[in-house]
Amino acid sequence: MAESSTETTFDRLLDRVRRKDRSALARAITVLEREHRAERLLSLGSRRATVVTVAGPPGAGKSTLLGALAKELAHRELSVAILAFDPVSPRSGGAILGDRVRMLESAELPNVFVRSLAARDPSGAGSSRLPALLTLLDTYGFDLIFLETVGAGQEASPLVLLADLVLLVLVPGLGDSVQTLKAGVLEFADVLVVNKADRPDAEDLVRDLSAYYRLVAPTDLVPPILQVIATRDVGIPAVADALLAVRQRYAETGITERRRQEHAVRCWQIALSARCQRVLEEVLRERAAEAPDPLAWREPELYRELARRLHRLADSMETERS
Repeated sequence: MAESSTETTFDRLLDRVRRKDRSALARAITVLEREHRAERLLSLGSRRATVVTVAGPPGAGKSTLLGALAKELAHRELSVAILAFDPVSPRSGGAILGDRVRMLESAELPNVFVRSLAARDPSGAGSSRLPALLTLLDTYGFDLIFLETVGAGQEASPLVLLADLVLLVLVPGLGDSVQTLKAGVLEFADVLVVNKADRPDAEDLVRDLSAYYRLVAPTDLVPPILQVIATRDVGIPAVADALLAVRQRYAETGITERRRQEHAVRCWQIALSARCQRVLEEVLRERAAEAPDPLAWREPELYRELARRLHRLADSMETERS
């Protein structure tokens, strides 16, 4: 009964989302975050929206930049959605979800939608519901979907690997250039932004980045490196121009299509991993209720029970498809 209620509620929400009802979109995202079954009700199709992951170290000004960039794109009559992922406290399990505060002005625009989400998946980088969330936002009809990561480095990779474009935000003064190059995201960047460019060492960072790409990237694949001061809207139109130009070039050369084929495989992997993780957590919760001391648990029994649950999940999915 509960599953049927979820299906009915979500189907109604989807009808309203297709009619560009913002309140329905917000509610549908909440349902996706809470109801495991809801994500299966979204039919996957060819994506129309461009997904841009915005990565960079804490303190780089990603949220401020995104707010200014969304406003610029909205003035160009493009619709923009922003999903800002906030880190979850390992102690309390909560998240501040404060990124929207730095985007308040943009969030009030009719063609801009901003939502903060807790990064609750095991990697801490995004959400196991991300493929479904992207499909939902695409159903609404946004032109661009921005994903703001919790930070730079390997923890950002799940969001980076599902992006059509990666916008990397760096800032001078957060460590030497060698440490920057170790961040693990430079190789994925399609557009680089050096924020807080009024700092005296900004030119040094731009020079080091330019030298890095001259060494490792073919000339035609060197990403544009732009300097901005996001708090004063300085350089924001140039960032919008660069993003749209790279988007067009990738579409014309087949890069976008190739990446989206790779995305389809990764989305399937994310969904499969999330389902297996939920089954494992269910087994562990039940075992903890029966025997509070984990040292008393017998691993072979856990594995056998996990296998039984996974077989049951497979059977239920086969029944749904038939």
